[in-house]
Amino acid sequence: MIQDLWTSLLAFSATFIVPDWGALVSLIPLGLAALVVLYLTWTVVRFATAGPTSRGVRRVPPIAPPDIHMPGPSFAPFLAAFGMFMFLFGLFTGGPWMWIGIAVLVITLLYWGREALRDYDRTVHADNAPVTGALPAPTGGTPPEGVHIPPPSFRPLLIAVAVTLLVIGMVFGGWWLLIGVVAIAMTLLGWLRDSRREYAAVAAADQTGHHEQGGAPSWPKATFAVLALLVVGGLVATTSVIPDTGTAAPSGGPGASGGPVASGAAGGASAAPSLPAADAHLTAKNVTYLEKSITVPADKRFTLAFDNQDSVPHNVEIKDLSGASKFKGDIFSGPAVKVYDVPALAAGQYTFACTVHPNMTGTVTAQ
Repeated sequence: MIQDLWTSLLAFSATFIVPDWGALVSLIPLGLAALVVLYLTWTVVRFATAGPTSRGVRRVPPIAPPDIHMPGPSFAPFLAAFGMFMFLFGLFTGGPWMWIGIAVLVITLLYWGREALRDYDRTVHADNAPVTGALPAPTGGTPPEGVHIPPPSFRPLLIAVAVTLLVIGMVFGGWWLLIGVVAIAMTLLGWLRDSRREYAAVAAADQTGHHEQGGAPSWPKATFAVLALLVVGGLVATTSVIPDTGTAAPSGGPGASGGPVASGAAGGASAAPSLPAADAHLTAKNVTYLEKSITVPADKRFTLAFDNQDSVPHNVEIKDLSGASKFKGDIFSGPAVKVYDVPALAAGQYTFACTVHPNMTGTVTAQ
């Protein structure tokens, strides 16, 4: 049901606008350059219009309040952001880039974790005595008067796990999409509850003059257990132990000669879809086309059998070299086969792509 809704939404939006993803991606560097220019211009204007200031002979180093530990400067956030960029880039382009993106993200996050642990180890000894020359960490669970420090929390870790499940759902669809949405909603509601409780404690401190930090948080065993059950449920559902209602494909519509065609094995056991007779065949598997080029007859209508072996929605759109769309097939989820009835193409070179996953591309030769 969830996959049907998602597929219908994609098909409905495609009737209004299907962006030229290649052109949009090529505009990203220009957009970033424009933002940099605007920021530099804003900085120069602010500096030029600032009033007279008095400066000392030399820069005074910042000094943190007593009992407050301020971590030193770090490139880890920038490296982690680059790692996340590479991960998302790999998800978008697929192939080896996905594994490269995962490797870069893991390396940058490990670097950040190692740096954080090293900072912690240098701050406090085993006997909680401050390290010589370092600012001591807060003791007693109470920050200095007038300073509010949020208590430790597992919520960022839980949100990261939920976002990971949501990204998996957006890539693979089906039950994973529902699991990702449930995980995000559950963890965000928990974080909202903690924030409301913390706000109430801060408001009470205005009256009592004391803010109780609450000490170290307990492990969120119940939340971890629910997330683990969701992951196990997703694995069970995608291995066909439970029928995935999201993989039902819509009936044939304009631009297709019929609905998905599937064959059944003896005794009622399902088998892989059989390929019907057609002028050309195309297969989608693991969010990529197995055939990178196909040849079709020129100057006459032809049939294209599209075998979608993924449980996520795909289709085939044919464009000429200028980017003008010549044919757009219906979007449907697999495993299923649909036969497209394609209008005549003049002799020459064309490209084909999936409108849902623009990284899936190939070449069509009409001759």
